[in-house]
Amino acid sequence: MKFNNFTLVGFLVIVIGILSLIYPRIPMPASEREVGIGDTKLIMKTQRIVVIPRALGALILVCGVGLVTAGIRKK
Repeated sequence: MKFNNFTLVGFLVIVIGILSLIYPRIPMPASEREVGIGDTKLIMKTQRIVVIPRALGALILVCGVGLVTAGIRKK
């Protein structure tokens, strides 16, 4: 069975939608500071957490299903 581009992109978008529903919080490194006091080094790392709303994850999932159905109907 041969898939066209709409179907393959649709499956990829479905996987991204499912992952965004399972893991809605994505940690991202924000900054790193290094302070030296004498012979001692202090390293401070901060993280930024991006929260994906559940509604957006569901919308991504629906768009993926739409792309898959458009790819199937295109044949």
